[in-house]
Amino acid sequence: MERFLRILPPRPGSYALRYFLTTIIVVLCAVLVSQLHRDANTYGYFIFYFAVFLTSILFDHMSGFVATALSAGFMYYWLKTPGAVWPDEGAPLLGVFVAIAIGVAFVSEGLRKAWERAVEAERMKDLLLEELRHRTKNDLAMVTSVLALQARGKVSEETRTALQDAMSRIRAISGAHDQLGKLDAQGRIDIKDYLGALCAHFNDSVQGIRPLTVVVDVDSVSLPASEAQSIGLIVNELVTNAVKHAFPEERIGTVKVTFRNQTPRLLTVEDNGIGVESIEKGGIGSRLTGLLVQQLGGTIVWERAEPGCRVRVILGSSAAT
Repeated sequence: MERFLRILPPRPGSYALRYFLTTIIVVLCAVLVSQLHRDANTYGYFIFYFAVFLTSILFDHMSGFVATALSAGFMYYWLKTPGAVWPDEGAPLLGVFVAIAIGVAFVSEGLRKAWERAVEAERMKDLLLEELRHRTKNDLAMVTSVLALQARGKVSEETRTALQDAMSRIRAISGAHDQLGKLDAQGRIDIKDYLGALCAHFNDSVQGIRPLTVVVDVDSVSLPASEAQSIGLIVNELVTNAVKHAFPEERIGTVKVTFRNQTPRLLTVEDNGIGVESIEKGGIGSRLTGLLVQQLGGTIVWERAEPGCRVRVILGSSAAT
C-alpha cells in the first residue's frame, strides 16, 4: 500500500492546475472512446468511469465532479448525433452515468484518504516500536552496568561469577532486541545475523584476556523473533559454559557454533578443550538451558568430541523459510 502511494504524485496545490489536468485526462479517454467506436462500432462509455476514478484518486472529489461533467458533455454530444437514440434511451443512460460517476468520485477520494491514514498509522507504529526498542536497550544496558559495578566490588568469587553470568544473559537478550529492527514482513529474524552478532560479542569479550576464538557456521534462515531469542540464549549458555570450564590454565582453544536448517533443525556447540560433559547440574544455566530446549520442543545431547565436547540441540521440525 505504501509503495502504491509513493507512485501517486502529490496533489497539485492549484485548483486551476487540477482541473486542467482533469480536462486532459477526460479528453484522452474521449479519444479512446471515439477510437473504439470507429474500430468496433460501439461506444465504450464505461471508459469515462476510469477518468472519474483516476482524477478523484490523484486530486480530489471536485476534480472527479469536473471529470463527470466533461464526460457527460461528450456523451451528450455523441448521443445527439444523427443516428443516436435520444431522448428515450439517451436520457436514462446519461442520468445513470452521472449518478454512478458522482459516487465513484466520493468513494475514490475516500479510498486515497483511507490509504494515507493507514500508511501514517503504520509509520507511527514503527516509530513507537523503534522508540520502545531503544528504551529497552538502554534499560538493559543500565542493568548490565549496575551488575558490572557490583561484580567489581567486594563480593565473593561465587557472587562475581553469578553476576557475570547474569550480564552475559542480559547481553544475549539485548542482542535479540537489536535484531528486532531487522524484522521482515512476517516478524522474523535471520538467525545467521543474530548468532553472528552474539558470538562476535564473545570474541570481543575474551580478546586480549584469553586465547580463545568463537567460530560461527550458521545457515541463513528466518525464524520467529521469540524462537530466535530462545536459540540465542541456549547458545549463550553453552558457549559461556565452554569458555569457563573447557579451557583451564589459559589453554588455547576454539568454540564452534553451527546451525543447520534441516528437518529437524540442528544446533551444535563444540569445543576442543578438555571436555565438559554437562552444565553444572542444578545451576541456573542448566535449568535455563533445559527449559529453553523444552520450550522449543527439542532435545539436548552431550557427546565427547575427541578432543573436547560436542553439544547437539535437536530442535522441533516446524517449518522455517
